Amino acid sequence: MTSDTVIADRYEIIRQLGQGSFARTLLARDRELDRQVAIKVLRPRDAPDLKAFELFEREAQVLRDLRHPAIPAIHAFLRAPWNGSEAAFLVMEYIEGTSFAELIEHRRHLEPELVLHLLLELLGVLDYLHSRMPPVLHRDIKPANIIVRPDDAPALVDFGAVRNVFRGPDEHGSTIVGTYGYMPYEQYMGQASPASDLFALGATFLHLITGRAPPQFLGASGRLEIPADLHCDEPLRSVLSRMLASAPAERFQSAREVRAALVARPAAGLPATVSPLPAPVPRQHPLAAASPAPRALDRSLRNLLKRSAYSPWQLMNSTTRTDGISAMPFLLVVLLSVGTIGILPAVFWSIYLSRKRRLKAFFKYGLPGTARVVNLAPENTGFGEKLMRVRYEFEADGHLHRGVDHVLPALAEWWVPGEVINLLYRPDREYDSVIVSPV
Repeated sequence: MTSDTVIADRYEIIRQLGQGSFARTLLARDRELDRQVAIKVLRPRDAPDLKAFELFEREAQVLRDLRHPAIPAIHAFLRAPWNGSEAAFLVMEYIEGTSFAELIEHRRHLEPELVLHLLLELLGVLDYLHSRMPPVLHRDIKPANIIVRPDDAPALVDFGAVRNVFRGPDEHGSTIVGTYGYMPYEQYMGQASPASDLFALGATFLHLITGRAPPQFLGASGRLEIPADLHCDEPLRSVLSRMLASAPAERFQSAREVRAALVARPAAGLPATVSPLPAPVPRQHPLAAASPAPRALDRSLRNLLKRSAYSPWQLMNSTTRTDGISAMPFLLVVLLSVGTIGILPAVFWSIYLSRKRRLKAFFKYGLPGTARVVNLAPENTGFGEKLMRVRYEFEADGHLHRGVDHVLPALAEWWVPGEVINLLYRPDREYDSVIVSPV
C-alpha cells in the first residue's frame, strides 16, 4: 500500500465520500481501533486563502465540544504529509446511511410520518446547538449535509461553515458561507442567527418533499413561496411557510418554538397557534413518593421494576397485557423451544435480563420526570414478536432532551404523539432515560 493511501501510518483510505469547494472527505479504516472513520482533508494548494484553514480549524474546535448522537464525534485533528505536501486532517465518526440529496436524486417517496419524525429530530439537534453558550450556528444546512441512518435517525454533518454567534473583540464581521437557495438573505450580509439555520432547514425539507430545489419556488418579490399543491398536511405546511419567511423577525425564533407548533394538538374547531410547548400534566408519577436517589429498592419499587422490565413470557407473547402464561402459550413455548433447540427462550430471557439490569440502575439513581411522545414504531425482536419503539422529549435542568425506549405494543396501543408518559432520567449519564411502566 503506497503512502498516498495511508494517512499518518494509521488510516487506510477506502474511498472518497465527497468533495467540497476546498476540502474533500474520505472513508478510511483506523488500523489501531479497527473501525471505519470519515476524514476531512485540507491541503494548502487546495485552499484559496488562509480563511479556508481558519474555517477548517474552527470546525475541529467547535465539534470537539459537541456531544450529540446526531452530530459526528471527533476522534482526532492532525497534520501530516499526504500526496506530496503537508495537509490538515479532521478524523471523525463515520455516519452510515443515505443523505437527503440521495433520497431526492432517487425520488424516494417518504411517508408523512417519517418526514415529520425527521424534522422533529433535526429540530432537536438545532435546539442543542443554539442552546450552547455561546450558541453554535451550522450555517450550511442542505440535503447533502443530512444523513438518514438505517434506523431512520437523522444526522447533521459537515460543520465546515460552523460559527459561534458571539464574536471576539478582533472580529469585525462574519464570513459569508452557505449554499445558494438554502441560506436566507441576511446570511449574504454576514448576519446569520438561529433563525437563519431554521430557514435553511425549512428550505431543505421543501426540497425533500417536492423534489424541486428551493430557487424554483422564488416568487416575483424574491420570496420563497410554498406551492398550493405541496404534499403535506397542517400544521407542517404553515410551519414550513413561517420558517421560510424572508424577514428573520417573521420566522420562528427558536427550534423549540417550531417543534411546539408541530406537536401542538388544538381543540376541535380552534386554529393551531404557535406557542411554547405547554408543561405536561401527567398522572401521578409512580416514584413521586419515593426517597431521593440513590434509593433502596423496597417491595413496591421492585414490583414496579418487574412490570417495567417485562417478563420473558410477555416478550414471547408481546401483544398481551398479562404477565402470566396460559396453557396454550405455554404449550407453544415448549414446542418452539424443542424446535429451536432452546434458542427461543434464551433469546427473550437475554432481552429481559439486559433490560432489567438497565432499569435497576435507573430505579436506584434516576430522577422522576415526564415526557411527551414524539412518535411510535414497531420493531422486531425476533421470532415474529415486536416491541414498540417510542421516541420522546422531556425538559430537565432548563434544556430539552430526547430519548428512545421500547415498550410492549399492548401498553402503547393507545399512545399518540403528544401523549404524556412517565420516565426516569440520569443527569450524570448525559440525561439518559427510560420509560416507567404505566400499569
